[in-house]
Amino acid sequence: MKKKKDKEIKLIDITKIRFSPEFEFELPAKIDAEKLIERGKTLKSWELKGDGSLQNGIELSPEHSNHLFYNKDDLMQIKEILAICRVYKAKALPSCGLHLHIDMKKFSDKDVLHIIKEFIVCQKFIAKTFKVSKERLAETCQFLPKNQIHKLTEKEIHQFRNNLRASFKSYEYLDQKYYSLNASHLPKSDYGTLEFRMFSSTVNFREIKEIIYWTLNFIKRSVERE
Repeated sequence: MKKKKDKEIKLIDITKIRFSPEFEFELPAKIDAEKLIERGKTLKSWELKGDGSLQNGIELSPEHSNHLFYNKDDLMQIKEILAICRVYKAKALPSCGLHLHIDMKKFSDKDVLHIIKEFIVCQKFIAKTFKVSKERLAETCQFLPKNQIHKLTEKEIHQFRNNLRASFKSYEYLDQKYYSLNASHLPKSDYGTLEFRMFSSTVNFREIKEIIYWTLNFIKRSVERE
């Protein structure tokens, strides 16, 4: 009898996964957000803009070409940006979110399918772990519906990523933004990312580092264990 060839296990190095965080902060009334945004144009490789969902808020994120990696230099960028925010008394109110865009360009359609399904199964546990408010779960980071999870296929992920809309059957959560896992940016004509939206914003670097580490390891586990 011929010996069956062992299936090769795909191992992921989290330091090779590109990510891009989005921070939302509220500023004190005495600080003009528009003036701070104007000054923010001098920030190297980072973008500072207004946030319409906040009263006097700002949103910070790396420029599109500057996705980060989990290493000392890129984490230091985040640490320095947070230090600037603290100088201007920026606060992370319950309404402020921390979103992580994870670059999926080097992941296969099968990998993406595993990540989405794993998230749907675990999402309530994740919300409890990170103490997501009921308000945010009801509005900007809703749970993904489970009722059609078994129907989502690798082929449909491929069609969605390649903008083959004519043959693609939408399952709602792939092209809707305000879910806890936002897949609407997956198409190659867009960012090609999965956006984890469930986390609350913070100016604490240690907490942000832990959130990034957890998310990258969630990607790793989802792909490796299939």
